Amino acid sequence: MQGQQSHHEPYYRCRFPEEYALANRIQHPRNVFLREADVIGPLDSWLVRAFAPHRLETTLTALAEAARNDTEDNGAETERIQQQLRECDTKLARYQAALDAGGDPATIVGWTNQVTAEKTKAQARLRAIPRKAASSKQDIKTLITGLGDIIAAIHGATPQEKAAVYRSLGIQGTYHPGKHQVRTEANLYPDLVTASASPRGVMVRVRGGT
Repeated sequence: MQGQQSHHEPYYRCRFPEEYALANRIQHPRNVFLREADVIGPLDSWLVRAFAPHRLETTLTALAEAARNDTEDNGAETERIQQQLRECDTKLARYQAALDAGGDPATIVGWTNQVTAEKTKAQARLRAIPRKAASSKQDIKTLITGLGDIIAAIHGATPQEKAAVYRSLGIQGTYHPGKHQVRTEANLYPDLVTASASPRGVMVRVRGGT
């Protein structure tokens, strides 16, 4: 979504080309508008609750657990892809042996091309997996402490100052226009694949979006 001013207020707008939607069989409104003020209030309230002194330990524990789960998921996916690559190499070696033994070249080339294509795709998926070790609770606490007093930064801050806080916390929002809801998450490590784990995110209902 892109920002724009409407009636002297900031809005988010998503304009989805009708031709693209029809060509790709995607159901999407032609235009989606979301009033920023309807998101900021619930977002700030969530951050103030999550980083309040008496809840900070709980928040840090949830963030550390989420980071650890993300890393474990990436590790499992890496192992699955590496196993697929080993199977591809085994097949290619078997095809080469069959060719050396006098097998039909045309048939073997077809097999080889198919497996080589599978191997290339698997290698691309492997390269796309983020390479970040799980962060400990102390690592995340150090990062949060380095941001200063988050609650003080939110209260009475200018829009530019709030934007800096949101960027530091890796705030990400996904708007569901049919439900009039925004799924908001804090992702301290944006290069990790994130899950929608409730301890580090909140779903808020908005009335201004269309």
